Amino acid sequence: MRLRDGSAVTVRVATAQDEPALSVFLAGLCLEARRMRFFTGAADMAYAAHLASAGGADRCGLIAHDETGATVGHATYVQLDATRAEVAVEVADHLHGRGLGTLLIERLAVIAERRGITHFVAEVLSDNHAMLDVFREGFDARVVGHEGSEERVEFFTSAWRLAHERFAPGPA
Repeated sequence: MRLRDGSAVTVRVATAQDEPALSVFLAGLCLEARRMRFFTGAADMAYAAHLASAGGADRCGLIAHDETGATVGHATYVQLDATRAEVAVEVADHLHGRGLGTLLIERLAVIAERRGITHFVAEVLSDNHAMLDVFREGFDARVVGHEGSEERVEFFTSAWRLAHERFAPGPA
């Protein structure tokens, strides 16, 4: 798959065997990226990698690799109830703004929709404007709640079609 800048990534379902690579990837995120994703710069990256690589009927994770095989992104959802799941995404610092987060959420939403999940929700720090923009501009997410420095956004999983249409690469 091609990102907005023309660079290529491969995306596949994450497995337990990805835990070591995810641990290295997450540990390599800058402190600000960790704060934006985990709401603290001091999160336990090994534990986060363990959760990110866990599979099951109530969750799904995707992993992205660049052309060298390095892990450059991850997205996951965990089912909250019969029709809703919480979604989270992290992208390598050097790839921010190139569309990888949108692509990962789009692909994850396709899987979730096939499994009967109709809504994604996400907890986002209010000052994480880039992620809020991804949700709003790509998926027409709306803010459904505020608590302290966090905003809760929600959108239909079927909105992956909007993101695909809005951000699909044009003719070469």
